[in-house]
Amino acid sequence: MRAIVYARVSTDAQERDGTSLDTQEQACLQFAREQGWYVIEAIRDAASGFSLDRPGIETLRRLLRAGAVDVVVAYAVDRLSRNQNQIGVLFDEVQQAGARLEFVTERFEDTAVGRFVLAARAFVGEVEREKIVERTTRGKLERARSGRIPQAFGRGCYGYVYQPEIGQREIEPFQAEVVRRIFRRLSETRSFSAVSNELNDEGITAFDGGRWYPITIRRLVQNTSYTGRLVYRRTKWSKVRGKDGKSRRRPVERPVEEQVEIHGASPRIIDDALWNRVQDVLDDSSRRPKHTALRPYPLRGRLRCGVCGSAMVGQSMSAKGRDYRYYGCRHIYDRRTGHDCSSRYVRADRLEQGLWSEVREILTQPSVILHELMRRDDEPVDSQELELLDKRVGSLVDRERRLVKLFSFGEVDEAVVRDQLIEIRRERSVLEERRGALTRASEPPPIGIDEKQLAQVCDEVGRWLDQAAESDRQLALEALQISVVATPDRATVSGVIPVEHAEFFILQHASA
Repeated sequence: MRAIVYARVSTDAQERDGTSLDTQEQACLQFAREQGWYVIEAIRDAASGFSLDRPGIETLRRLLRAGAVDVVVAYAVDRLSRNQNQIGVLFDEVQQAGARLEFVTERFEDTAVGRFVLAARAFVGEVEREKIVERTTRGKLERARSGRIPQAFGRGCYGYVYQPEIGQREIEPFQAEVVRRIFRRLSETRSFSAVSNELNDEGITAFDGGRWYPITIRRLVQNTSYTGRLVYRRTKWSKVRGKDGKSRRRPVERPVEEQVEIHGASPRIIDDALWNRVQDVLDDSSRRPKHTALRPYPLRGRLRCGVCGSAMVGQSMSAKGRDYRYYGCRHIYDRRTGHDCSSRYVRADRLEQGLWSEVREILTQPSVILHELMRRDDEPVDSQELELLDKRVGSLVDRERRLVKLFSFGEVDEAVVRDQLIEIRRERSVLEERRGALTRASEPPPIGIDEKQLAQVCDEVGRWLDQAAESDRQLALEALQISVVATPDRATVSGVIPVEHAEFFILQHASA
């Protein structure tokens, strides 16, 4: 039986130490060996057990949907999740995949009693988590009331240095002067881009040592810490339903009586007169963008420029009273980064229709699918490619951690971080799957394939693709991990199609 081992710890510190993860994984591997199961993959996570938004658990669920596993082995129930509802979701997905759950420290039977025990243990884990959250929240609140900055709150703030001995900030002279300059220049120029460009041109780096961006300037001049007022529990995360009907977690301001001001923890850098002058600039109604109806750009995040390799973004233009959608390289007329690109705009409708036709053609050709089903890679492992894959995956992991760190410091907007993480995880998933294909031992080709039945399946897929709604097409592109490199004259489409459990083949097609 094909088994997947899953291990989880809650913090990065535990991940770096590795002890808990190693202990869990070794126990699971030993358990699987004793049962005579073949372990095809060991997955690790370093994240809270209260959410399913974890890279490792997402990989596990994807492999379950692909029919890649017969049994999932974890050390204990709470390693999968501490939320009983999520345990139910995972159990249902395991059942739908025709697989089963096994735990090293607990016995679980796929019966009514077994499922009840599983839910009861998950409930206990959820209660314990709530206790931990309550104790942590209470401790942070008392720390704020005593005039010290709570842990993991506000330590990273441009213009200050955090002093852990006293739990407060001290002014960093050079950065504080840069902060004053930003406020003064914004009150004069009224332009985030102008201020960020000036700082970048003079080689003054932002908090993380990188470039300044307009969004960074905007967030900085809205931070009341520079007036000497640091408030704990100003906002809380709440689910908000958007115009598209989907629920998202957004920060919502708490009632004033729930907020706690930490007196003396953040010395004043900006006087009230300059602060109020800049806030008046921000509140000026003439600066507010005039929002128009959003136009769909389904290839956003999947499209790269065929000239310079940068991401392409959706844009619209008007001509003779008609609006046209285009994709253009982000470095066309880019004055902020100093990069430029000679690429021209690509008509969105033509590119999207061509891509969908290409996807349909591949998925509805029995000969292509049969060829890939029968193909096996019996060549020796390419060590050089493996090394490059490991290096690229490592750089993506470092990039993801830096983004999370910047967001925790309030230096990057949530929407920017979310889009970047989606792109990073998509690329990382493709690289890791390619690495698995390189290192996996070859297997005998499948036998007994009914070509007539395969042709019927391909016809059925074609009919579904023809009738698919836009949301379904997006799901299809995500499942196939489609990416496109485009110029106005040519587009190269890449994607992966799961042949069986953890084996994939890669297709590349170019169209003029």
